[in-house]
Amino acid sequence: MSGRLPLPSLRQALPLILLLLALSSVFAFGHERGQFYRPSLHDDISAQSLALAVNLSPEHRFAGFLRQRLDEDGEPRLVAYNRFPIGSYALARLAILPFGDDPPKQIHAARVSMLACFAAAAVLAWLSLRRLLGRPWIALAATLFAFSSYYCLYYNDMISAEGSTNLLGVMLAFHGMAVFAQEGRFRQLLLKTAVAILLGWHVLGLIAPFAALGLAGELVRAWPARGGVRHYVARDAPAVLARSRYLACGGFAALCCVLVLGWNFGVEYLALGGGTPLAELPSLRSLLRRTGSDDVLTGSYAIGWPTFLKAQLIAVGAATLPYDLLQRLGHDVLQPHYPSWPPPAGFAGAAAAAGGAAAFGAGLAGLRALPHRLPFAALLLAGWCWAIPFRASVALHEFEGMFQVGAPLVLCSLVLLGLRRLIGRAQAPRALPALAVAAAAAFALSAQQMGGVGQHAAAADLERAVAADIRAIRVITAGRSVIGAGAVSGVLQKGYAVRNFYFAGSYIQLDAYGSEEELARTAHLDFLVARADFGGSLTPGNRRLFVYALPALAGVLESFAAREPALRAGFDLHLEGRALTWLREECGREDTAPRFFLEAVPLDPADLPPGRRAAGFEPLGFAFAERGLRFGGACLARSRLPDYAVAGVRAGQRGGGGLPVWEAELPVGDPWFPRRAAGWEERYAAAAAGEPALRAPFDVRLAGRTLTYAREGCSEADTEPRFFVRLYPPGADGPAESLSFAFAERGLRYGGRCLAALELPDAGAVRVATGQYGDGGEVWAGAFPVSAEDWLARYEAAA
Repeated sequence: MSGRLPLPSLRQALPLILLLLALSSVFAFGHERGQFYRPSLHDDISAQSLALAVNLSPEHRFAGFLRQRLDEDGEPRLVAYNRFPIGSYALARLAILPFGDDPPKQIHAARVSMLACFAAAAVLAWLSLRRLLGRPWIALAATLFAFSSYYCLYYNDMISAEGSTNLLGVMLAFHGMAVFAQEGRFRQLLLKTAVAILLGWHVLGLIAPFAALGLAGELVRAWPARGGVRHYVARDAPAVLARSRYLACGGFAALCCVLVLGWNFGVEYLALGGGTPLAELPSLRSLLRRTGSDDVLTGSYAIGWPTFLKAQLIAVGAATLPYDLLQRLGHDVLQPHYPSWPPPAGFAGAAAAAGGAAAFGAGLAGLRALPHRLPFAALLLAGWCWAIPFRASVALHEFEGMFQVGAPLVLCSLVLLGLRRLIGRAQAPRALPALAVAAAAAFALSAQQMGGVGQHAAAADLERAVAADIRAIRVITAGRSVIGAGAVSGVLQKGYAVRNFYFAGSYIQLDAYGSEEELARTAHLDFLVARADFGGSLTPGNRRLFVYALPALAGVLESFAAREPALRAGFDLHLEGRALTWLREECGREDTAPRFFLEAVPLDPADLPPGRRAAGFEPLGFAFAERGLRFGGACLARSRLPDYAVAGVRAGQRGGGGLPVWEAELPVGDPWFPRRAAGWEERYAAAAAGEPALRAPFDVRLAGRTLTYAREGCSEADTEPRFFVRLYPPGADGPAESLSFAFAERGLRYGGRCLAALELPDAGAVRVATGQYGDGGEVWAGAFPVSAEDWLARYEAAA
């Protein structure tokens, strides 16, 4: 004999082949929806985790940190973030290493690695069930059914220590339990437990019931002692505790947690420069907050125990049903921490039917006939054993629902065991494979439907534009330790998490009060200085993201100082269109401490939000740290007037008690802000004359290179979605130029009418597509043709 293990036959390998084919659908229909650059829980967490992965290096003792900043003494300090074990971030780091400094490829590689972890978790779940049940087709159907839920398929590529790597750890420990239950391999169980803890904390929800129930079973079995209760307490129970492998497993898991937490707290303490009291370490405070202290479950997140438990019941029900079935029951994307109660009838009925079928199957097959019941019991309780002690984190994070995967794994196994007994052994070899094939089809269909969530052309255009800008920024700032970035309004709205990834590594990001450094940054640069002001911008060709040098800022200050301001007061105020610049050349922190106020009085009170009409004005105040920058002894801030016609503006600062430090009336003479209604009427009539090129919610006209949007009966809600424009040149398949703007940047409201204007670039086009889009996709879209000759004639006339 050669000593080789016998290869499985094709029939024996069929369940595994079918499982791998089904899991391939998550790669084929991967849901990279272009949302990485817009606010969402999924992508905000992914960006933060990628920053931690990129920053993971021996140079910083493998500390998990989000970014570097300069402290008051000009020394670099790490913004540490050591909430989770290092394993998940190490895996992401390995995945992105081959792609150097290319953010889009890093994002893609890290997401694919998360999908691989998700697929590996499903394979481990199948291997474990096959061991425990001895029925590969039942194990396959249960696995595919459980992993086809909304939570699993939506969050399976979220780059996080709370996502697929964590799920892989849970299933790895479960497989260790299955091997231990069958073969008694205790060391293998301990090894898999240690690896699982390095991948994430959620495995503790599985280990806790496994160790507790196993130890309780041993104590109960030792109860009928010959010496009575006294002998049991004095000798039998201590003997059980001394030799219990379940207690040893729980103790080993606790020791691993202590070691990982000690490492995290230690590197965080060093990263913060030393001297931080233990009670004030961010990671420890996060741990206490996640356990659900009273101040977390009150206030704006006041959900309370009854609502929390109802939410978890809905989460378990949603985790038990495939996403395709969930859609058909009218239960789309759930919000488990604020659920409707009672849940929709179809959803509640399906979830109840699943539970009833499981109970029937358990009774029919006989729970006592189920081999190795302890791992199943631990798996069923794992989600609850995590959710209850860490209720604050679970209540606020929808993705926690994926860790209720144990419920469908157990329930489906019970249903299928009962079904096998019901149909009889003769029919089972044909019926069970057919059910597994149906489960694979349901999984693939659910993956395909989830893959289309949130896709729209505007998001894809945004992704390409931001990726191109990031490449330019990284080339220009190569070798510089201090970098700054601004974002056009509407892009990177969750700024810090995404910027932390883009500028991870050796870059130091300054806070809003950055001063004598090579480069500076502020989180609200779009409010500070218009891009046209930056003649010396480091990235003048970028459309959405850009960096700027302090010499350019010096030029901006000199330019404003040479002009006559619209108002001289505590700050000099310069008004250009609706952009209001606040400038003080000799400025200290005491000058920027009082809050700035800005009160706009509209020409038409109906343009005010309903809650402000009684006051007659709209307050537009801000703190200097939100919209200001200090440089070279001067202070510069930028704010905007509202997007409706105003009759007057008051500006100033208020100190303690709301008392004005200074205040003044601001003259409004710009054509966009006429003092007389007739001025607006004339402007609107001129722009709205003639037949529009496109009739839509807004009438769109093209005159020369000026594209105008006009609408009668217009409210603030109509102007909230962002406008987009795509220009299609002759002979091109896709648009050569994609533009977008917020109405507040280019438009004006007055008397129930809206008007916006955009100057198009000097490039030929045969078709113009335009519309509006919001977080849910396109609100409306349309297109109109432009002949090349007509475009050229219009351009020459305008030039």
